[in-house]
Amino acid sequence: MAQTATTTDCVYCGGHGYVQLLLGGSETCCGCQGTGSETEDDDEH
Repeated sequence: MAQTATTTDCVYCGGHGYVQLLLGGSETCCGCQGTGSETEDDDEH
């Protein structure tokens, strides 16, 4: 079984790891948990 992982910028925060709130301040991105990147696991079955 071959397994590869590709890392891309998070689509929610654009790779920053946080999102700006409209009323001020920032919050950790829920899409990537603050890492700024998404890991996509590709399983070949």
